[in-house]
Amino acid sequence: MRSTRLAACAAFAAAAVAAAGCGKAAPSSSTSAARTTASAAESVALSPDTPAPAGRAGTVTWAVYREVQTIDPIQAFDYPDNTAVSALCDALLRQLPDGGIEPGLATASSPDPRTLVLRLDPAARFWDGTAVTPDDVVFSLERNRDPRLGGFYGLVFARVASIRATGDDEVTLKLRAPDMWLRGELSQMPGVVVKKAYAEARGPRFGSPSGGTMCSGAFRLGSWKPGAQLSAVANADYWNPDLAPHAEQIDFKGVPDDASLTSGLVTGAIGGTYMPPLSALDQLRSNDAVTVTRGPSFTTDALVVSNLRGALGDVKVRQALSLALDRRAFIDTLYKGMATLPRTLANPGTWGYGRAVFEADWNAQPEPAVDLARARALVEQAGAVGRTITLGMTSEVNNIATMATAVRSAGESIGLRVVFKAVPAASFINFFIDPKAREGVDAFPTTNYPDYADPAAFYTTFTAPGGSQNYSGWEDREVTALMERARQTEDDDARARLVARAGDILNEQLPWIPLANGNTILVTDRRYTGAPASFVYMGGPWAYALGTK
Repeated sequence: MRSTRLAACAAFAAAAVAAAGCGKAAPSSSTSAARTTASAAESVALSPDTPAPAGRAGTVTWAVYREVQTIDPIQAFDYPDNTAVSALCDALLRQLPDGGIEPGLATASSPDPRTLVLRLDPAARFWDGTAVTPDDVVFSLERNRDPRLGGFYGLVFARVASIRATGDDEVTLKLRAPDMWLRGELSQMPGVVVKKAYAEARGPRFGSPSGGTMCSGAFRLGSWKPGAQLSAVANADYWNPDLAPHAEQIDFKGVPDDASLTSGLVTGAIGGTYMPPLSALDQLRSNDAVTVTRGPSFTTDALVVSNLRGALGDVKVRQALSLALDRRAFIDTLYKGMATLPRTLANPGTWGYGRAVFEADWNAQPEPAVDLARARALVEQAGAVGRTITLGMTSEVNNIATMATAVRSAGESIGLRVVFKAVPAASFINFFIDPKAREGVDAFPTTNYPDYADPAAFYTTFTAPGGSQNYSGWEDREVTALMERARQTEDDDARARLVARAGDILNEQLPWIPLANGNTILVTDRRYTGAPASFVYMGGPWAYALGTK
């Protein structure tokens, strides 16, 4: 199942979003101790909300790191496009700021483990006032499965045998095997419903500036000027009064330059962003013109182990490298403290169900700490002293360079030789999509996240045989069995226990080595409030809540 972006960092690389400022070497643990790193307690207690708006906003300019390229939901696979689609369109199920899922355009039920019934809300209407119908739902879901369209989410429906309209307000999905993960996906881009007649009339232009879209969200598409901005205009006739928009218009503008983004935020020319330049966080936090809010996130910074035939094929070497990483220094350098030490690979923001189970498991895990003596002993036991590890990276993007530098410093401190295979920023994505680019590369950094709040949606991509991000071919029979059982387990707490146990094994085996669990960082003009401070902006309604204090 392809439920995680191939590379959030690769997307950054394509536009060099964080390229302002070079990746400096992480400070030593002694110098970083003076800074405050988010604690485990803070991580699980971060609020996903900001104060509700008291008034309406006019036109708000919202910055994304590049201009929006598509509003076709099956093609939306990166921050700018997802952020815009989530403002314009409704999905069958609705993601909440805290990671929970509730009915959206439809209510889901399962009369048996291999059947998912979607019953449409009778009030649901497209922007043009026409009703959202079962035919529109079937058409939208089937678009994901049509290989001719080249959408990103086809594998989400791997267990779906058929999708049929079974009533005036009902669609039924028949499954080849039980799939508790499918509901989560239907709350994200794969579950967005577009109007069939409109999409068919536009053909290949659908989702582009010349073709547009027809959705049912709180904002409708206004003007879209390539090279300038995409304007989302308040839908005065939105069918769900609970999510009525508080802003008249939101202009999504690509701002790839860190200096321009920072200047725009502090002068009020830009009303907000979910992607502030990390290099300017201290400057933004100290400026009264803006409000900086940190909240829960789905993201994990990690080292992808892509080759098990080299030194990292020995679990002792992976464990040693993990023990040598000065994560506090990394978090202080890159995130200015606005991230969490990773007790598990999955970020606490992904606990969309079974929260008490995941939290208990998190608390039972030790907080990662530097232990060079033990790390050096493990390298010696593995007979790996002096062996070379090759890291794929780019020095043109600050967060990638900082991660790579932290890993090199850790490896060299325990007797390993770490060399970089540096590529241009635009080529960094090839490590994720091109086996030839990975030849001779033992590992590379990533910022990764699932589509919805479930650690399993993250884990499965790099643990499942044939998983979309299982580049090394790593496999553990117990993890595979636990994940399969979880996928078929309806009870939330029981499912969470299975996923948490799989996560514990991943902590020991380290097919990926975590560096940090990032926070969502929201920066808004001081006049504005209401936007959620969580990762919901990547898949659920968020823009409707943006208003004035």
